[in-house]
Amino acid sequence: MSQQTDYLALSKGARMHLKRTPDNRFYFRTSRQTKWFIWGMIALVCLLSPLLMSVVLDGGEQIFYMVVSVLLMLGAVFALGVRRHLLLNPVSGMLELETSWWGLGKSVRSKSALAKQRVVVAPIAELEAGCLLEISDQKYTIGTADEVRQLALFIHQYFAVPAFDRVAQWPKEIELQSLGGTASIHDGGTEGEQVVPGAAWVDPGAAYDSSAAIANPGAKYTSVWEQKVLLKLALPFPVFLVLGFVLSLLANKGGA
Repeated sequence: MSQQTDYLALSKGARMHLKRTPDNRFYFRTSRQTKWFIWGMIALVCLLSPLLMSVVLDGGEQIFYMVVSVLLMLGAVFALGVRRHLLLNPVSGMLELETSWWGLGKSVRSKSALAKQRVVVAPIAELEAGCLLEISDQKYTIGTADEVRQLALFIHQYFAVPAFDRVAQWPKEIELQSLGGTASIHDGGTEGEQVVPGAAWVDPGAAYDSSAAIANPGAKYTSVWEQKVLLKLALPFPVFLVLGFVLSLLANKGGA
């Protein structure tokens, strides 16, 4: 199959993080761009109030809120325009950090060889299900283990980035080779490999339980709702309610 066909076959979560440009370039948004985007959205939300006040007020107060509105607007435009992309460049064989502002003034801040990178399918300790993809100190929450493996193999196949699976046999890493191919198990960086036919694709239901299950194989993951944490936190509420009612009766005792 072609690269375009394989890309369209990826899950929606995978394509949400691995973007493709019209000129067929592939990139990830970095966590720093995401932080700038969040600050930009906060500035937009905060902008609503001073904009309203600058319309309904007059005099010095109107001027003050107009200045605040302009500053927040400039901050939002700047923050939302920040672009920091991890560009997978198969032509140069480099992973490039490309920066720009609203796509203007593009420049490459750093480069590193794609062959020296690692793309890892990793578990999420806080969740019972779901996995993330690690590449160049960036983490992207994709979806199920199979969906993340599919994305890792796509990157391995078309960009020659070594792909590993840390979910199937934690804490060992399985080197993903190809669909239906072989996989090498690495035990904490020790020498020696064991070839496991077809280990690139495993049953996602048996892939991962939780960080507690790693330490104790017999442990069972218990979600926050099953632990009834919110119920335990709400237990003091009726006590304080009764205490407040009693204190109010004592305070009003003997009143008119």
